[in-house]
Amino acid sequence: MQDPWEGAEDADFVTTDQTNNATQQTEPGPPPYESVMMSGYDGEPSTSRSDFQIEVRDPVKHGDGVSAHVSYKVTTKTKLPQYKKDHTEVIRRFKDFAWLWQRLQDTNRGIIVPPLPEKSAVQKFQMTADFIEQRRRALQVFINRAACHPSLKSSRDLQLFLEMSEDEFAHEVARAQMEQGGGAKKTLASTLQMFKDLGHSTANLMSGKHDDEEEDPDYIKVRDYIMQLEAHLAEVHRQSQRMIERQSKLGLSMSEFGASMVALGKFESGTLAQKFTKLGERADSLSGASQKQSEQLMTTFEAPLKEFVRAVKSAKSVMTDRSTALGLLQQARFDVDAKRTKLAKLRGTAGIKEEKVAEAERELNDAQHKVENTKQTYETIVLRMSQDLSRFQKERAVELAAVLREFAITQAQLAADSSKVWQSLVSDMSSGS
Repeated sequence: MQDPWEGAEDADFVTTDQTNNATQQTEPGPPPYESVMMSGYDGEPSTSRSDFQIEVRDPVKHGDGVSAHVSYKVTTKTKLPQYKKDHTEVIRRFKDFAWLWQRLQDTNRGIIVPPLPEKSAVQKFQMTADFIEQRRRALQVFINRAACHPSLKSSRDLQLFLEMSEDEFAHEVARAQMEQGGGAKKTLASTLQMFKDLGHSTANLMSGKHDDEEEDPDYIKVRDYIMQLEAHLAEVHRQSQRMIERQSKLGLSMSEFGASMVALGKFESGTLAQKFTKLGERADSLSGASQKQSEQLMTTFEAPLKEFVRAVKSAKSVMTDRSTALGLLQQARFDVDAKRTKLAKLRGTAGIKEEKVAEAERELNDAQHKVENTKQTYETIVLRMSQDLSRFQKERAVELAAVLREFAITQAQLAADSSKVWQSLVSDMSSGS
């Protein structure tokens, strides 16, 4: 099967210069995690195409143990007229980001909402500095992705999140939750969720043998590709973690090796002692370079791959909604047929009461209206997906190409630095021998 992402054009990415004392001419260093993950499919950073400049910064830990949480300062600059100010600064915590994500999901079915970083009870309990920084970066990617999305950027919920004070926002969240729990207004999200909870009668929400008969063949190909892509991306991410761990351990081993060489040199004298010392110094230098590379790979390779996996899961969630909506439509059609048959049978029954016939007619009329509503719901999701899936594919193709390019640059830089260090050691070993 042809890769639906094949043919997406790559682009040039501007990176900051990385100073390295071991080389006279350096390669550009890896860009920050946020800049890699927020690149548009035209090759420009998404924030440059966005009407927003949003930064998540200054994380502050509150409390300890299971009650611990982190607050973040979210600063926004925008020229959009619906915003009260062109610059706002608010305090938000993870649960606020989660609320926004859920609201975007519920009110934009058919749109691939950017993913949040996953919750981890163990990491939350530990709350290490690395965990807090990784989450800050991921939250910044999430909010900027939402703000530059052509459909999500005008969301009222996004505006509330970005400009409301902490007290006002807490009140709004409570009001929205109360309204949703009251059941006064049944949304598309609640309808779809209800159908999921009851269980699709065909038991095929994603693979749907019966559903596929009404689906677009091209969409089915993309859907099947996405299903396979998640497993492959997850495996690549897992292997990238292992590789970085090995790289980090190699750096530590090189440092220990260097220290042992220096210690051994102290038991020798003359040129031999000097050579042991120089070998130890070179090993220690390479240890630092290896450790630095591991840190770079964490932010420019492993973290983006992890975000890719989450993004594909978001796409799968939208596809589940589409299958669910189609299942609702098919069930509604089945109900119409059943009620039409029931009405015909009642009308053909001698001596039947008019009240029963009238009730059956009302039931048929309600069922027909339900078909119209579920059909509109399904068609809305299909229309949104047809536009958003193309954007999603193009952006991810370019971003993945950028990540691979930066990975190659990092590896090439380390190899060049290592080669130069070892070559200088060879020269030192040759001289004076």
